[in-house]
Amino acid sequence: MSTESITNPETGSISKLLNINIGSIIAVVGCGGKTSLIEQIAKENDDKKVLISPTTKTLPIFSEEVILCDTLKKSVRHKPVTGVQCLGQYNERNGKLEALPENILKELAPLYDIVLMEADGSRWLPCKGWLEDEPVIPPYSTHTVGVVTMDAVGKAATEDIVHHLPEFLSLADLNKGEIITEQVLEDMICLEKGMFKNSIGLKYLLVNKTEDEADINIAITFLNNIKKKYPNDFERLIYGSIRRKTWQEV
Repeated sequence: MSTESITNPETGSISKLLNINIGSIIAVVGCGGKTSLIEQIAKENDDKKVLISPTTKTLPIFSEEVILCDTLKKSVRHKPVTGVQCLGQYNERNGKLEALPENILKELAPLYDIVLMEADGSRWLPCKGWLEDEPVIPPYSTHTVGVVTMDAVGKAATEDIVHHLPEFLSLADLNKGEIITEQVLEDMICLEKGMFKNSIGLKYLLVNKTEDEADINIAITFLNNIKKKYPNDFERLIYGSIRRKTWQEV
């Protein structure tokens, strides 16, 4: 696999590393940058008809560059156009854009060139345990992209760090308050009941928030260990920074 830095959208982009093409339907899961990653991919492909829609809930996108349809009626009546459109059902109580009915999203998806679905929620925490019905990945997805950071490594497993703490502790065979190690993070990602447990299609893992040389070295070592232990599980293992828009494959 190439280690050439991906910095120029003309020669390479996160979309290219993720093999995103017309017809791609991408479910994004994990902790640490799902929404920002989706917005970055959408921007790279705004010369196409791009749909952003959650299968759980997410923050609505308020931007002059994005068409927002925040009710079921608006979403169904909307005609796909070149550019980015965000469809869902706005819930005033929590300020979130919630999923369209499953059958409606399935009908709408083929009308767009690229579909980006936030299929998981972590309440902005760096680790998570998954409930039985999570992540919510439609069976017609072509990609499952998992996003993580190394932020939790070295910290105690508590509610301040982990979403769905009991499920996480059970998954990682950990006790509350014990330290989250790189092995624990690997288990969260790779074990059968972990982040990819409902994955469909090609699987990609991204380590986000590698902002300097120290971060990069940690991410490379972490991903190489996964590559050795799970050589056939992932299409690509990638590290980089959504903030800096730079990505590399290990």
